[in-house]
Amino acid sequence: MEFPTSCPAITAVVCTYNRANLLGRALESLAGQAMPCAEREIIVVDDGSTDDTPAVSARFAQAVPGLRVIRQPNAGLGAARNAGWRAARTHLVAFLDDDAVAPPGWMEEIVRGFEVADDRLGVIGGPIDPDWESPPPDWISRDLAGWLGQFDLGPVPLESRQRTLFAGGNMAFRTAALQDVNGFPEHLGRRGPTLLSHEESELWARLAERDWSNAYLPGLRVRHFTPRARMTPAWFRRRLFWEGISVARREAWPRELTAPRRLRRWLGYGVATIGRRDFLQTFLRPFRWRRDLRWQTYCAYHGGYLREMFRRLV
Repeated sequence: MEFPTSCPAITAVVCTYNRANLLGRALESLAGQAMPCAEREIIVVDDGSTDDTPAVSARFAQAVPGLRVIRQPNAGLGAARNAGWRAARTHLVAFLDDDAVAPPGWMEEIVRGFEVADDRLGVIGGPIDPDWESPPPDWISRDLAGWLGQFDLGPVPLESRQRTLFAGGNMAFRTAALQDVNGFPEHLGRRGPTLLSHEESELWARLAERDWSNAYLPGLRVRHFTPRARMTPAWFRRRLFWEGISVARREAWPRELTAPRRLRRWLGYGVATIGRRDFLQTFLRPFRWRRDLRWQTYCAYHGGYLREMFRRLV
């Protein structure tokens, strides 16, 4: 893909689906970036929203220089992200969630990060801080908060060709890296009301195979809205159920692997994950599941994994 010499430095892409009540906050944060308008562009990809999202995005397109809107039938987050970066006119593309807010220096920080880096740095990520709608309950631990989108690898910059150093709510790419692997997988990622995920994991695996690296910049922070509705045990069980489906779908095991062998692999993974002693004790004392969210989410994850595994057999 060739770009004109006068093209902006970076494109910010916001993919959205039925988030009219939150999209405005994300777009206001991008419109308020310190970087001059001539050096950046903003693309909103409306993935078939049925609420007031088209009206919200159209209002910002009229008011904000360099903001464009792409509307497509609901095809999922992977397809929306691909539509966004392919429409960009820049060598760098950043993705901000439609329920996140970026500080004024966010886009400038991304550009600086790539300017001082090796040409094989393909991805930059940064911390994602929770923006709680209401104070979180005490039982939401740091580990559980990660399922809500919180992400923080500490105060030190990092770079790696193996370890994943970014999360989907706050990431930026060289357009050349996305071109090299043909973008995001479209069979993974959110679609409609589902919680399917792992499109970023699959993308990074392909980038790493092509010898791209990724980096973490502790100063590249965004805030991610966490609604009250997600702060319930039921939401975590649903989230982990879809995590199991996502992992099984991403693994894409060959059909010649028989059902008994798949079941043994799944059971062995469970034992390895939580320890043989705890695994056996839990099955001997199933009442523990009713009280312990850790075990409830464990069962939800493997329930989703098994459902997708056997669905692939038929």
